[in-house]
Amino acid sequence: SQSTKGMPRRLTHEQLFHLRATSGSSVATLIRLPPPIALDPTPHRPWTMVDRAEYIAWEVHQLCEQRPAGLLSAQLLGAPRMRIGEDGEACECTDEGPPWEVALHITRPKEDGYYMRGGIKVRALLDESYPYSPPELNVMQIIHHFFLDNENGFPHAFYAMLADLIAESTPCLGVDEPRFSLRSTLQLLHYALASPLHPCEGCDAQFEVHKMMQRSRIATIDAYASLCKTPALFDAETGWRESWLHPLLREALHAADAPLALSAIIDEVAEEVFSFPLLSDDFCAALLSELDAYAASGLPTSRPNSMNKYGLILNEIGMEQMFDSLVERCLAHVARLCFPLEGGSIDRHHTFIVEYAAGKDLGLDMHTDNSDVTFNVCLGREFTGAGLTFCGDMGRPAHRHFTYCHKHVKGRCLVHLGRRRHGADDIATGERANLIVWCHNLTYRSSKSYLDLRHQRKYAREAAPPDKECLSYTHDKDFLLYKLPSVQHRKMVRRAWCPPVFARHLEDATDGSGQGDEDELDEEDYSLEDVQTLKQLFKGIAQEGEDELRRAASGVQPELVD
Repeated sequence: SQSTKGMPRRLTHEQLFHLRATSGSSVATLIRLPPPIALDPTPHRPWTMVDRAEYIAWEVHQLCEQRPAGLLSAQLLGAPRMRIGEDGEACECTDEGPPWEVALHITRPKEDGYYMRGGIKVRALLDESYPYSPPELNVMQIIHHFFLDNENGFPHAFYAMLADLIAESTPCLGVDEPRFSLRSTLQLLHYALASPLHPCEGCDAQFEVHKMMQRSRIATIDAYASLCKTPALFDAETGWRESWLHPLLREALHAADAPLALSAIIDEVAEEVFSFPLLSDDFCAALLSELDAYAASGLPTSRPNSMNKYGLILNEIGMEQMFDSLVERCLAHVARLCFPLEGGSIDRHHTFIVEYAAGKDLGLDMHTDNSDVTFNVCLGREFTGAGLTFCGDMGRPAHRHFTYCHKHVKGRCLVHLGRRRHGADDIATGERANLIVWCHNLTYRSSKSYLDLRHQRKYAREAAPPDKECLSYTHDKDFLLYKLPSVQHRKMVRRAWCPPVFARHLEDATDGSGQGDEDELDEEDYSLEDVQTLKQLFKGIAQEGEDELRRAASGVQPELVD
């Protein structure tokens, strides 16, 4: 039965016995029994891993045989490439599970705000205690939804509601303790996509805002489908064309020993910074033409990320599935070769184009990416300057020390960790456009190492004062201790957090005057108002340090790592 708002009062479970009567005297019966362990009445009998694997396979088969409304397909993929070990760290799966991964492809009614022509891909991850623990769900594509977290996972409220509904169903099933099922989880999933999990005035309003964002996104994709310049770029059914890849890469991917052949064309241009030929000239030209065509369409354009102002998010105009194909066929293999931990599994991507030119972004301040592995390939146009400068990894002693400056070549791709500090040097002449693919590994992002670094629980003390080319005006608290901001910097918004007070190097940065390189100051660039602004920024740095020291003193001290 359903409540007036569509919330399920009782969940549906697998039907074991099916009886159908036809006209005349014939009666058809069908018994769909699960593995014996599921029918054993012995209370709290332990399940072996084989029992669980057989039960999950039976469940998936049942879903495919009797598909519930909204389910397009279900597939048991076996063990994922990576899992979280007993030490809380990500590691490679070397057996058949646990965990077990089930790929679910669902759809919403056409009149629903979350209807998408290609459906919605959902990953269900089942651990070693399933079916006595719920499947962990993640939506595996771009979707704007109020209750999804940064990894497109569902909140605690979803699983708490699922547990309550399962508990209410337990007496009806005649089992010793509550058991979760894929079918019942799908039932609540559809409700969660269509309605706020916590119905209140604030949540209702935010739910509607996100739903309108999703509707706007789908409307843009549908509108541009008839305007696009190269329809093949949007033909997800055919997928990525071989001719779009660089000839050397095509040859390596088809070699008898593909990993060895790929390794031969990947150059390590600096420590943990790799380069390889990715795209053909024809594809680079086609994608740039598509960029220009979209700009001329008048359709809405979102900023590629929080720092770049000019470019285009390709996932937002209907190309997400095409780049899914590129990731699966090529980028995932390269990521595993270059970074076996962070790139061991590529689950989602954020793909976009950035543009640099006079009158647009000239360059990009030093930063790290919201990715685990980044692919950055130059699409071309004519330009000079605009190199890419690399420093160290976030949280390491050499985080802000120079390592390498790369000169872009059309079609050639750079591969580096998202936590690697880097910045785009100012363009001198012309225009440059680059294709960026931020790749996310959901298993790595739930590991202890990742979370410790993200929350600054483990962070190495800086070995020495930062190199000036590695300073970030937008991110570094102590930027103004070493240099004064340029005219370009003054247009940026400061979100200073680096380095944490406890991880600052021990050597004094300046003589205490708050001034760094006086020879960089061009007095004509700074008005009296600018000077007053700089004074306020210096005061802000001091206040940030005092606040952070107070926070550290009142709680658990972060762990400095070697």
